Amino acid sequence: MSTADASSHITHANAAFMAVSGYASDEVLGQAHNVVRHPDMPPETFADMGATLKAGESWTALVKNRRKNGDHYGVRANATPVARNGQAVGYMSVRTRPGRDEVAAAEKRCAEFNAGQAGNRAVHKGLLVRTRLMASTSLLQTMPLRWCVRLGVLAIMPASLPGAALAATPSSALIALAAASATAMALALWWLEAQVTRPMERVAAQARKVAAATRAAACT
Repeated sequence: MSTADASSHITHANAAFMAVSGYASDEVLGQAHNVVRHPDMPPETFADMGATLKAGESWTALVKNRRKNGDHYGVRANATPVARNGQAVGYMSVRTRPGRDEVAAAEKRCAEFNAGQAGNRAVHKGLLVRTRLMASTSLLQTMPLRWCVRLGVLAIMPASLPGAALAATPSSALIALAAASATAMALALWWLEAQVTRPMERVAAQARKVAAATRAAACT
């Protein structure tokens, strides 16, 4: 785990960071966080990370870092902005060990991006997404949770009405069915947003507050 100020200079790094990276505390404190950045990492990845953090959102992706001795190690990095009074004052990054298969796949993607062979793929909020004509295939990856839930519920009625029509259901019954389905969907949306979406959003907001408090404690 490490923390950085608003200009991405390291303000704290724990013992695990030191052990894995091979640096001593006085060699990283005050240094730009890219001291452990490996040259194999595509510039697009860190540009996406910077844009995501500046927007006040967390960013997660597999990252290849460089040790002091020139060796490398793979991590699943989760970076989050730390705010006080609504203003970003720094960043916290927590890294965990990914699986070997994940690392191999990530290294292959990095090589493709660096060689200009990414095609219609791009990095968006740490996710590998499709662009241009294939952008619609990545909507579910990038869509906010609230809208994923809404679309899932809204897809139910169009799927049910054609079946009723094919069964020669009278038009008056179809109208009643449509009205009942719309009412059921509205109730389902209300319940899901009350029980799932809003609680998840509150948890995310609370996690950001905890990160801010942890960063403050780590720096004292």
